[in-house]
Amino acid sequence: MKIKIIIFVIIMKRTALKIAYIGTHFHGFQRQPDVRTVEEELIYHLRKLGYIDDLKASRFRIAGRTDAGVHSLGNVISFQSEKEVRINQINNSLPDDIQIIAWAPVRFGFKPRYAKMRWYRYILFEEDLDIDLLRQTAEVFKGTHNFTNFTKRKQKTTERTIEDIVISKPRIDEADKNKNNDYAHLNKTYSPIFIDIYGESFLWNMVRKMIRVFLDVNYGKLTLDDVRRLLDPEEDELRAYIKVVEPENLILMDIEYDGIRFRYDDYACERFRRYLADNLFDLQKTYSVSESMLKSLESLTD
Repeated sequence: MKIKIIIFVIIMKRTALKIAYIGTHFHGFQRQPDVRTVEEELIYHLRKLGYIDDLKASRFRIAGRTDAGVHSLGNVISFQSEKEVRINQINNSLPDDIQIIAWAPVRFGFKPRYAKMRWYRYILFEEDLDIDLLRQTAEVFKGTHNFTNFTKRKQKTTERTIEDIVISKPRIDEADKNKNNDYAHLNKTYSPIFIDIYGESFLWNMVRKMIRVFLDVNYGKLTLDDVRRLLDPEEDELRAYIKVVEPENLILMDIEYDGIRFRYDDYACERFRRYLADNLFDLQKTYSVSESMLKSLESLTD
């Protein structure tokens, strides 16, 4: 009598996902007790849909821990699962302010924190910014430096390399500008300046402290020589205190890896575009109501 032995082999596949989110209603990316975070939402819905169970067994990993209020178009997570990953199924379960927009198959040893390049964008709305001076400051930051003064906590290694910083001012169509000049401070939101910073890795709060230095140089509180001293301090120097700028204007634009090409999903990207457009429409309605009230108050007091 012959006995047939059937062996079932479970094939685990490892996948990396690129995550877009609006950070306004999150207490940052990393899991924390009793507060809403991006990581907690992702884990909850991946478990709910049967993609992962035990985090250790699935080797769930993240690329970066953005602060509360920081947004993303390119943060990355990875995990392994026996289930074929369908990103729009996951997006249907996720809340609208966090969506998966791209995916890539990766090797089992892949760790998303070890990236080839990270790209952050900070958007400035301050008045009287000297773009030439901002670009001069950017040149000082480029290259490899000791960024111990640009992080909130002490770390073993504070040397980081800034590959590039691009300062740009988007062109605004004259027809789109606010015609009401009674409240000039309302118009500054129509002339943003982008500071795009590229590097392999960043310390905690590093980008937001860098932006504070950009502003301090612009307003004459620091010189370019002061920036050089902050970047390469002497060993016996006390750490300088640099106040971080607001997180709401910071976007993690993208993270790149050697040999990995993410496939963007057209439907997922369009879905997130619609969410952003609806968000913008709501903000425009709020703006219009406030503007109407301002004008009415002005006419009442004439």
